[in-house]
Amino acid sequence: MKLKDEKRVRTAFATALNAKGKKNAEAAENQFFGILVKIHRAGEGASFTGLKPAGEVEPVIVEADKALAGGSADALVKLMTDDVAAGIRKRYDRAAETYKHKDESVEQGREFVGAYVEYTHYV
Repeated sequence: MKLKDEKRVRTAFATALNAKGKKNAEAAENQFFGILVKIHRAGEGASFTGLKPAGEVEPVIVEADKALAGGSADALVKLMTDDVAAGIRKRYDRAAETYKHKDESVEQGREFVGAYVEYTHYV
């Protein structure tokens, strides 16, 4: 969070704290979280489309937290490396297969281009 956002966050937090146990508590809490997420998304250069319902935490985030708590990034690195390797291989296999037939027809040429674009964008 940037210094320029601190006052806005503190104000929303104080409002949420003051609303605890009152009729407007949930709205104040949602407003506070909305402000936090909006500022966070802006820091990433992403748009804010509102709060989403809580969901399952992605396995890679669970592993990242376990790495910090356990003092080693080895399991996280293996998970990420294996995942990226599988993603590359999957896209490579499709691009390589369509490459063999790209000159046989316009449709097969288009199929290759689509597979090639997906492959290179992933890489």
